[in-house]
Amino acid sequence: MTMQVNVSAKGSAMGPALWRNRALITLVALHFAAVYAICAFLGRDFGSGTASTLINLLKLQVPLFLIVLFFWRFGWMIVKVRPRRPIQWFLNDLKEIVFDRERVFCGAFAFLAMCIFAGSFTVAKDLIPVIHPFSWDETFAAWDRTLHFGHDPWRVIWPMTGTPIITTAINAAYHLWLIVAYFLIFVACFNASKHNKHRTYLLADVTCWIIAGNILATIFSSVGPVYYEAMGYGRDFQPLMDKLYAFNEISPVWALSVQEMLIDGYMNDGPVKGISAMPSMHVASTVMMTLYAFSVSRIWGWVMTAFTAVILVGSVQLGWHYAIDGYVSIVVALGCYWVARKVVTALSRAEEAA
Repeated sequence: MTMQVNVSAKGSAMGPALWRNRALITLVALHFAAVYAICAFLGRDFGSGTASTLINLLKLQVPLFLIVLFFWRFGWMIVKVRPRRPIQWFLNDLKEIVFDRERVFCGAFAFLAMCIFAGSFTVAKDLIPVIHPFSWDETFAAWDRTLHFGHDPWRVIWPMTGTPIITTAINAAYHLWLIVAYFLIFVACFNASKHNKHRTYLLADVTCWIIAGNILATIFSSVGPVYYEAMGYGRDFQPLMDKLYAFNEISPVWALSVQEMLIDGYMNDGPVKGISAMPSMHVASTVMMTLYAFSVSRIWGWVMTAFTAVILVGSVQLGWHYAIDGYVSIVVALGCYWVARKVVTALSRAEEAA
């Protein structure tokens, strides 16, 4: 079968592109089917306002990604290649990339799979309180204090990061996370035909979002410190929220408006309502991005390591998560990446053997 697919690649790139993405497409299809079945069983609509919002944001960012990659390639030519005829070399390089049918088809199928997954994931996330009402917050808050010698983690980091300007900077990084995640997924999709590290990242990312963001998030259903009082657990974290609102009067804390939107959506069945604390997908996905960055460049790997540290601190400082949410996320992300690398390596060896 594999030999037939490889032979047909001379006439069409679609078959080999589908075959190369078979693990990713299969996983996305199974997840989509499972979430659809759960919705049917619960009598819920298969849809999420969050999904349409995320897809619309992605549409706006794709042109920006293309511009960035255009100049990135141009810089690569100037710094690394240094051809005698730079304009001719650059035009030929762009032509080679654009007309590489294997890259285009493989990237298109991978990108479509990731978009479909974003939809089914957000539907599953909206179902968390329906399947398992929020109930773990008091436990996680207590565990946090135990791990940090009787103190809430935000109080531990506050002497170092508790100023309006630093909080705004951390919040900016926290929002930048989505753009970085989209960009790396875009890059990985359209390089998946070239090297296993790109396929590994995509498969690991989807696996992590399913295991951590859907399964574990449902089992350990929780809302996080920001909604601790709103859910009737007490005012333990109200001092943190009061400080954030006070900082917002001096320097913007954009997380507050997002938090208000999510709780309003949850309380009033609005279109955007995906509340979930354990584990932190900001942290988990950033760890995944860091591992991917290290597979490309050690320098970029260390840059992403620093970014991961900021995201971990931000998840606590902005009230989104308990520190233990981030710690668990790191472990899960490392495990998912390890498994994905094993799977992709095995598939690649099978392809070579055939």
